[in-house]
Order: sequence, then C-alpha cells, then structure tokens
Amino acid sequence: MVKDKNIWFLGVAIIAFVGFKWEALGLPFFWDEAWVYMPAIRTMAEVGPSVMPGSIDAELYTGHPLLFYFLASSWIKLFGYSLFTAHLFPLLLSISLLLSIYYIVLKWTQVSFTAMLAALLVLVQPIFLTQSTYMLIEVWLGLLFVWSFYFYFEKRWLAFGAVTLMALWSKESAYTLIPCFGILALIEFVVLKEGSKVFWIKIAWIVGAFLLGMGFFVLQKVNMGWYLFPRHTNWINLQEFSYKFDLAIGILFKDQGRQAYYLLAGMAAIIGLIQYQNKLNKTQWLKVIGILLFSFGFMVFAAINFFSNRYLLGAIPLLMMATALLFGNIQVKFYEYTLLLLVGIYGSFNIYKSINNTHYGDTELSYTHLLKAQVGMVQYLEQNPSNAQLYAPFLMLVNLNNPYAGFVKHPVSNLTSQLNDSNNVYYLQAPNENEVAFDSLLVQQKLVLAHEEVAGNAWVRLYKKP
Repeated sequence: MVKDKNIWFLGVAIIAFVGFKWEALGLPFFWDEAWVYMPAIRTMAEVGPSVMPGSIDAELYTGHPLLFYFLASSWIKLFGYSLFTAHLFPLLLSISLLLSIYYIVLKWTQVSFTAMLAALLVLVQPIFLTQSTYMLIEVWLGLLFVWSFYFYFEKRWLAFGAVTLMALWSKESAYTLIPCFGILALIEFVVLKEGSKVFWIKIAWIVGAFLLGMGFFVLQKVNMGWYLFPRHTNWINLQEFSYKFDLAIGILFKDQGRQAYYLLAGMAAIIGLIQYQNKLNKTQWLKVIGILLFSFGFMVFAAINFFSNRYLLGAIPLLMMATALLFGNIQVKFYEYTLLLLVGIYGSFNIYKSINNTHYGDTELSYTHLLKAQVGMVQYLEQNPSNAQLYAPFLMLVNLNNPYAGFVKHPVSNLTSQLNDSNNVYYLQAPNENEVAFDSLLVQQKLVLAHEEVAGNAWVRLYKKP
C-alpha cells in the first residue's frame, strides 16, 4: 500500500483537512455539544467512565446507550479537559473514518483510485467537515457502520458481532443494522444460493448482537425503572412521518451538492457497462444494495423519532462508498485524475457555500462564525460586568450559565430565560435563535443596541432598555 501513489494523495488530503479544522479545535462547544453531550461527558469523567445505565443522572444522557460517553469521558479524563484536547478526540475519529473508508473500498475493489475517491467524497461533505470536531456521536457511528459492513461481507463473524454490538451500545439508530443484515443474508441465501449453514451462522450472529444490544435497555429497566427515557418515548410517532422522511431524503440525497454525485455516479455505471463492458460483480452490487437498504431503514428510524439533520450523517460515509463503486465502473485514460479533480473543485464550492451560509446549524461550516461572535460577546460581558438582569435565549443562556460549554469558568449572574420579565434591563439576540416575540418586544420597548459582535456573516447583539 505504501507504494500506492493514492495513499500519499490521501495523506496530503488529511493534512489539509487537519489544517482546515485546526482553528475549530480551540473554539467552545456548539449547540448539542454545549447543553447535552459535554455536561454528560464531563460528569462521567468526574465520577468515573462507565457504560452502565444510571452511572450518571439519566437527565444528562437521556437514556441513550453509553459507549460513546464512556470513550469520550475516558479520553478527557486521561488527556485533560481543555477545548483543544476535547475536540481532538472527534478529529481523530474522523481521520480514522477516512482511513477506514480507503482501506475497505480498496479491499472491496482492489483499485486504489476507487478507494481514494470514496475517501475524498466523504472529505468534501460540509456536514462531515462540520461534525468532524464536534464532541458528538455521529462520526463515531459512521465509523462503526462502515466496519460492520466490511466484517459482514468478509464473513469475519466475531469482529462483525463485536462492531455491531458496539454500534448498538452507542445509539438506538444503530438497530437499523439488524434488519438490513437480516435481509442481506436472506438475499444471499435465496437469490445467490448460499448454503443454509452459512445463512444460519449469519442469522445467529445478527440475532446474538441484537439480544446483547438489548441488554443495555434491560439493565436500564432494572436500574431506572424504564427501558427508554420517558421524554423520548413521547417523541416517537407517525404523525409527521411523511414530512420528516422527505427531510431525510433531502439530507442524504440532495443537500450540500450530494444529488450531483449520485446522478453522475449512476451515469458512470451505465456508461461503463454499455461502452466499456465494465460492470460490478454480484458481491459489489450486493454491497450497494445493502447500503441502500440500511439508508432506507436509517431514514425511517429518523422519521418516527425526534429529528435533527445531523442524525443522518452516519449513513453518508456508506453512501459515498457505494457512489465510488459506481464511479469506478469506468476505466479510461485520464478519467481517474479528472474525476478526482472535479470532485475536489465541486466539493470546494459546496464547502465555500457552507462556510458562508447564514443558517448557523450544526451541519453547516458557518457555525464557526457564530461561535466567534458568541465568544466576543461573552468576553465583552465579562469585561463589562453589570448587576442588571440580562435576558438570554436558550443556547446563549447555556453558554453563559454552564462552564462545561467552554465559554465561561463561572456562571454569569443575573441571567434569565423569561423574555417578558419586567426586571430585564439587557437582552441578548443571536441569529440561530430567532424569536418573533423578541422582535415585537424590540419595537415596543424601543430597545437600544448597546453592543454587537460580528464574525463573518454572523452576529450577536446586546440590547438595553432606554
């Protein structure tokens, strides 16, 4: 592999990736990092890392399986609590994901170009770049998903069972692996005429992983009195299924330029078959089918639960691997480097759009601008302390009130989340927390702009009563 020029290309790409994300390593935590994950991770690090349900307050981990919390808390307990150290953990997971994709696709195809293309397709995804330094679970899940597929098709059952169980003990959405592999085993048995002994071995490992995975929730029932966090069970419904399923399709197959990759890959597969008599073998087609099955199940799971765009990231590495397999169906002089160049250019265009996006969510690279504006505002408030009551919308309230969010060492006093409290003197406003009620209050009370922090297109404003 070391003689393969594409592995050197991947090495350069990863170095560029680290350079691109270097600044983000020193920034505070954002959104769900700040108010969900880091309080749980920090608390677990302080009381002792554990995968047992109830090892920390259930309100902190909201009933989810605890393997990722265990790993993240072990990391910061061992290496320190600084922002740089904490963000370094997901960055290393992200690099591991890219290297894993290269290795697995190379094993699947024996073609280093296809392996490099698969890794590059993931690397240029804005959603991946954004999440790559978040102390969140999605990149970790993506890493486990690609290895579960690899070990399944390699028939390395002990490794398959271990990786699948790790996924199940990380988040509930990983249970979509179970029906996916079950259907794949059935297809191989019925369509590909695989022997019944192999079929039942597969079923045994799939069912075994499922039962061991469910052990977490059984223990949770014993320790806590419930299988699933009560608040989450209220969010499981079919009322908005169609709407959320459409959103999931958009995220996986359309947003951030992904639609173009799939369309061009489909064209490449057809051209390769007709013009050059190249075609994927049965096993490779089965991998593509398996990835699509998993992605469908992943979208269904997302559509019946509480929905967030970032939840879909776990399926994108697999989809990019399938896309690379289809692109690899053409073998023509200069095709490889032309395609890599085009993916790099088109990917850079989508990255640029994401950096300048005025939607400051946790799947867009523009989040760093908002973080810088928030940091500037927090520093201003610390340098200009006041005893007057300050209203802050929810996420800014977390940033100012919870030291685990990475903005303050001690909670800011005189904070409130009550917009209409008559004791309010100051008001904070941020573009990711739009409030119609605040817009009305701004006009009615004739609030005066006292200070503004701007970074890129993002801003945070401090208003004061006249």
